[in-house]
Amino acid sequence: MANINNIGLPGANNTTPPPVQGAVNPAVAAQGSAGQDSGKSCGTQAGVGDTGATGVTGAPGNNGGVGGSANTITFTIANMTGECTFTVQGGNGGNASQGGQGGPGQIGGPGGSSSSHCGAGGQGAGGPGGKGGPGGIGGNGGDAAEIYITYQNGPGSPVPSITATVTAGSGGTSGNGGAGGIGGQGSTNGGTGLVGDPGATASNGANGQVYVNGKAIATSGG
Repeated sequence: MANINNIGLPGANNTTPPPVQGAVNPAVAAQGSAGQDSGKSCGTQAGVGDTGATGVTGAPGNNGGVGGSANTITFTIANMTGECTFTVQGGNGGNASQGGQGGPGQIGGPGGSSSSHCGAGGQGAGGPGGKGGPGGIGGNGGDAAEIYITYQNGPGSPVPSITATVTAGSGGTSGNGGAGGIGGQGSTNGGTGLVGDPGATASNGANGQVYVNGKAIATSGG
């Protein structure tokens, strides 16, 4: 009777999203041009402040840890009887975090200053919020390994019942894209930024094979 397992370590989960991005530098767009008098009247009206710039894109999410690979099992015995179970499994990949939220849009620039005969200009429109950061990528699953079973039973000995499972580790769950940043304030406030792209799909590990007395056999693993 034998019961031998070898399972790779799971990858670390890194599910804490990165912090929200800071504001555009400078936080306020440029001021409009000042009004210009022409004698006793207004020659050039004060300009409207510049439209705010788009906020900073959110930081990428944190990637999940890679699953550990399993080790090969080599089992050699002279007489093998009863139920014998062998399991080899790669570690599952860790889960990733959501992307960080995009930064706020830049505040619309102040209107140009007034003059003796010209009024002040209006504030510019606020900039849109930054796009959310891409989601982190789940950790790849660990590889499975081979199982080598070798035995020699004498004449009349019962044939052992062998259950062998070889399973590759599953890839971790990738993170969703981060939320878009808030729009900047202005004569009209900027819109909310776009949601970030989801993280790429993680890969499963490679599978293994079982050999009994040098012959490859089907396994019960995926």
